[in-house]
Amino acid sequence: MLGQLPEKMGGLPADAPQRPAETMPYPNVYEQRPTRAAKPLTEEEQKRLESELGSLRDSQNKRALAPEPPPGPKAKDAAKAPPKASPNKAPPKKTAEKPKAEPPAKKSQDAVVPDKKGPSSLKPID
Repeated sequence: MLGQLPEKMGGLPADAPQRPAETMPYPNVYEQRPTRAAKPLTEEEQKRLESELGSLRDSQNKRALAPEPPPGPKAKDAAKAPPKASPNKAPPKKTAEKPKAEPPAKKSQDAVVPDKKGPSSLKPID
């Protein structure tokens, strides 16, 4: 019935595969499973495989998180030597440090703000 409806109204598209003429039977749930061709691993084989997988995992982690190699003798000497000035760039200008401004002195007319937060210790007026 839905196959007869247009696609815009919820029907099947024209290029949809056709339904099979025969329906497949349900599988027999009471049928006994066939025996496996491969035998399960022994305890010894299981332990050997687990240790191999663990060592592979550890080696992969070491390679992924390998630290950077220490700098060679050339890199150490370059770090100690002052940077060379390039001919195209002008040397950086030294600027005089500005003295830090001191906070303004407190005047007697400034408002006093209490340090205590929360309800004040003043009594309400009746």
